[in-house]
Amino acid sequence: MPERPAPLVLVATPDAGQPFGSHAAVAAEGQRLLAAELSYRLGRLGAAVAPLPFEAPTDAGFAWGPWFVTAARRALEGGRVDAVGYAGAGGLALLDGAGLDALLSPIPGEVIANNRFSADAFVVAGDLDRALATLEACETDNGAPRALNDAGWEWRDVGATTWARFDVDTSLDLALLRLATRLEGTRPLGRAVRGFLEMARLPGDRALEVPNLDRLGAVIRDRSAELVVAGRVPTTTWQMLETETACRVRGLVEERGMRSARGSWQAPRSILASFMARSSPADLVAELARLGDAVVLDTRVLMAAVGGSADAGAWPPEEERFASDFGDASRIATPWLRELVDATTGASVPFLFGGHALVSDGLRLIVAAAWQGRSR
Repeated sequence: MPERPAPLVLVATPDAGQPFGSHAAVAAEGQRLLAAELSYRLGRLGAAVAPLPFEAPTDAGFAWGPWFVTAARRALEGGRVDAVGYAGAGGLALLDGAGLDALLSPIPGEVIANNRFSADAFVVAGDLDRALATLEACETDNGAPRALNDAGWEWRDVGATTWARFDVDTSLDLALLRLATRLEGTRPLGRAVRGFLEMARLPGDRALEVPNLDRLGAVIRDRSAELVVAGRVPTTTWQMLETETACRVRGLVEERGMRSARGSWQAPRSILASFMARSSPADLVAELARLGDAVVLDTRVLMAAVGGSADAGAWPPEEERFASDFGDASRIATPWLRELVDATTGASVPFLFGGHALVSDGLRLIVAAAWQGRSR
């Protein structure tokens, strides 16, 4: 039997040389270095790799499908390939070699993703012309595996593999990645990425450190305490919280897969956002503080519900989102988000805000740090 050709994977790659001075610039530089490291690792496993340069949004917005498919068709010209894939710039940063190898091994008629309902990376095999035609209609990468499954591809999810869902989108995600370098059992990062994580500085000359990490760790180890977690929490993370924490855990799971949902009738909804609309952001912080001794909150669900869309273009600007994760209200102009962040400053319990990476594998890192005593 002839050997199958290597899969082709396009890796999203931010532009080089972005200046420091903002949360967004630090996040972009970290993603650029992670994209280079991922490309090298994929190549070592036998994949053909092509860069996928970031494309600035136009007045009409940004459509992932045409951007990816145009580049994929160009990269496929003249090549003998029966599988093509995509990886986001900060995706798969902690996934080990075996996990990467599993992602690269779809059989014809199958798509493998790191999260089939909200993918950051996938590889599809079989009729690539039909696959690309299907993907061209996708608004985001998150919904790509679902679209392929609807078109007849079988799907396989490697999301249960440890660290498969960890994706670096924000400056807080980089702080979580820096935390991972101090923990036992996580994949060693390359020298360039490690060096960047140590030297990068956020506005206010802040190092990449997870806010309130020590206080969260104390709650996690305390049998009499209660941790409140809300947002797009995966089942695997919830199972980990039930078995690996000494404290009680109160959870509210909302809007899992919201970035891959389609249709205006599927506009994001949130119980917490509804509470906030009926009272105020400060009242929401006070109510969450009454429910437990520490709060971890996926604020992107709130942003999506307030904005009426899973499209980040309807949310507060990127810099404000990233700044809110570090409690930096001085960089936030959106009134409700600034009030929310200001309220946590004087709250009776520690809060940690973030996105999907925080309430999935990020929580796994925080729990591991609590028990290993690695807070910096």
